[in-house]
Amino acid sequence: MVELTPDSILTLAPDASSAKNARGLATPTKWPTLHATDHALWGECQGSGKHPYLTAVDLRDAGGASKCSCPSRKFPCKHALALMLLRATHPGHFGTTTPPDAIQTWLTGRSERAEKKTEKATRAAEHASAPAANQRRAARDAKVTAGLDGLALFLRDLIEGGLAAAQHRPYSDWDTQAARLIDAQAPGAARLVRHTPALLSHPDALLMHLGRLHLLCRAWANLTTLTPEEAQEVRSAVGYPFDAAEILAQPPITTDWHVLGQLVIAEDHLTVRRTWLHDATTNRDALLLDFAPQGRPLPPGLMAHTTVHASVHFPATAHPQRALLGETGAPRPLDVRLPERHLDDVLDRHAAQLARNPWLERSAHHVTRVRFAPGAPWHLVDARGQALPLGGTDHDLFRLHALGGGQALTCFGEWDGAIFTPLSLLEVHHD
Repeated sequence: MVELTPDSILTLAPDASSAKNARGLATPTKWPTLHATDHALWGECQGSGKHPYLTAVDLRDAGGASKCSCPSRKFPCKHALALMLLRATHPGHFGTTTPPDAIQTWLTGRSERAEKKTEKATRAAEHASAPAANQRRAARDAKVTAGLDGLALFLRDLIEGGLAAAQHRPYSDWDTQAARLIDAQAPGAARLVRHTPALLSHPDALLMHLGRLHLLCRAWANLTTLTPEEAQEVRSAVGYPFDAAEILAQPPITTDWHVLGQLVIAEDHLTVRRTWLHDATTNRDALLLDFAPQGRPLPPGLMAHTTVHASVHFPATAHPQRALLGETGAPRPLDVRLPERHLDDVLDRHAAQLARNPWLERSAHHVTRVRFAPGAPWHLVDARGQALPLGGTDHDLFRLHALGGGQALTCFGEWDGAIFTPLSLLEVHHD
């Protein structure tokens, strides 16, 4: 429930100007209609227009969920804040009339969703078994359920308000939602939420991103209907860590693995190394991840452009990509003949992988007979004239372009659905 004291109410204000304006509106003379129920407030505030603004607040949401007919894109708006301030300072001015249909429909919808959220959290908590490990797992599952149900409500309110309005939300909205997911032990979902503001000016990418978040909420709610492999993909997307012991217990694939590319980046106070392996026999890729605190050295790893006979263990997921290295032989110079592959093939492979794991962040591919086309942005162009935008710094792209000497190249890199980031040149074709 919202704590109805002036100080606690004003902490909900999205900015200082909203708080100031709310104080000015928190007087009964500006509100011809004021009513309260056990769980909600509603009223009409006379503005500069002909018709007053119809405002409602759901008191069961500690964040002050509100609905208002005003054009403001701030949440809660100054009218919702003022309505709560009036309840705190002038409770005697409130009647008990039933809200209008528009407000009642909104409140009923929120009630139904809140009841489902409580039921799911209760069921998840009741599934806890005696062993300590199962109890911890069940407790976390219950927290994640509550967090993702809250995210689902947030997304529903966001879509109902319109994507155009999302651009005007303060960054604190996204940070608050991400923080709630961190508290709910769903760091993977929190990271996706934090990425949302970067997409606000790109409606198509924003809608796709919100769709992935919604799908994650739905998948978690229906986890018991999925195969164990699909359920593991969902848990991974939510932020559950891989169990190294479980992965290493899986039967390995032992063959010649080709180290086609490697990338070292800084991410969340960590140094992260991504190493991509390829099995030419099965056309399968494996991603090795290594981490170290920034300023500390990474553990020893495989060198790019080498071939190594090794055992690689994959998790039991719908699309096994990340892997752990088992027994490893001595590396030797890269020894592989890769088949012809065009940019259309990259898109087809990526789409097939997304079908198995919709939250896949990136996939790795080689493309043959391509050229780098400078521009803003740079593009990778194949022999068929197809092109994909390139990622990376101008310095790196000019260097790769120069190494090719204007010839067609076989290039290896990562595709994230929007940008192809080259990691290495594998061959120069002297036609």
